[in-house]
Amino acid sequence: MRSRVAAGLPAVLARVPEPVGRGFCVAVGRAAHLLVGRDRRLARANLARVHPELPETMVRRRARRVFEEIGRNAYDFLRYPRLSPTDRASLVTLEGEEHLGAALAPGRGALLVTGHLGNWEVMAAHLSAAGYPLRSLARPLREARLESRLRNHREAMGVRTLSARDDTLAAARHLRRGGLLGVLIDQRVRAGGVTVPFLGQPTRMVDGPARLALATGARVVPGSVHREADHRHRIVLDPPLDPDPGAADPVTDLTARLAAALEQRILEHPDQWMWIHPRWEPVPEERP
Repeated sequence: MRSRVAAGLPAVLARVPEPVGRGFCVAVGRAAHLLVGRDRRLARANLARVHPELPETMVRRRARRVFEEIGRNAYDFLRYPRLSPTDRASLVTLEGEEHLGAALAPGRGALLVTGHLGNWEVMAAHLSAAGYPLRSLARPLREARLESRLRNHREAMGVRTLSARDDTLAAARHLRRGGLLGVLIDQRVRAGGVTVPFLGQPTRMVDGPARLALATGARVVPGSVHREADHRHRIVLDPPLDPDPGAADPVTDLTARLAAALEQRILEHPDQWMWIHPRWEPVPEERP
């Protein structure tokens, strides 16, 4: 059922005016906030954990805005393949492109490390359209049919995906050939990884980007994307980070610096981060 809905939505959204389509997806986000109790509790608990100074009313309001923003991002993601090249280009502005050029210049490839902030799918599509040899490293969905739909949709956006579960050697080869590899660093880690400070909390983070950088000599570029008031997306790329061979643990050191870079962008645009991931402790049941 979910796969059929996912297949039909892009065509439906392409036929309605932009304000109507976006408003519909925002309404779906609001409905999810009301109906999906587990995710609502996660968002509120994570917000309260990171921002204990916020009153409960503000936590609830911000959690609702997070769901609404997920709806807006879903709208832009779903309609993207049906946009003209001109409309695609006008949807995004790019800041700090020189940092990506500097990272790729040595010919050893580069890692673009970001998180679940803003519309990272549109960021990948824009950079691919700009001519960068981008591959996105992503965890596959559990539902095979939905994963196939998602992969096909990304390819229609111009983005090729490598499986974080099965294609790690392909990712290393891509970097050694001078490619660009996009990685999300703030996914939930059940085992492995390293523990670093993140949003004021000791947080287990994936250490794959740091290990790939050390193994291949690729440079690492922190990046983020956020929605602006006119619904355009601004990509911000920071100067490259390199492993510190003098650090006691170069993998942990580089991962901590990447987490700090992402944290800064999240604090600038808190409503646009995915607060519904179970990154820390289990969420208690919601009290009546």
